[in-house]
Amino acid sequence: MTDDEYDAIQERKHTAHPIVRQIIDRDCHVAENNRSVIRHVVSKLRDGYKTLRDLPRAERRRFFEDCVAVHVANRAEYEAVMWPRYKTPTPPEL
Repeated sequence: MTDDEYDAIQERKHTAHPIVRQIIDRDCHVAENNRSVIRHVVSKLRDGYKTLRDLPRAERRRFFEDCVAVHVANRAEYEAVMWPRYKTPTPPEL
């Protein structure tokens, strides 16, 4: 993954709803699949699935996309920390 791709993924994470980010960052492991992450976030909503059903279709879609985007960003961050790709330093110009 290039630095630009990583930055784009992290930027998408920061545009997600803050409550979604908080729930996923606090409770979900990076090895979980997207479906279980979405289920967990829905279960943490005030009225759970009823709240999700009451959202308009476009809002539900945005909610699912936010959940997946935050989870993907957390996975990318985990990989960047656990398997860093070191670059050879460039010599200083004289």
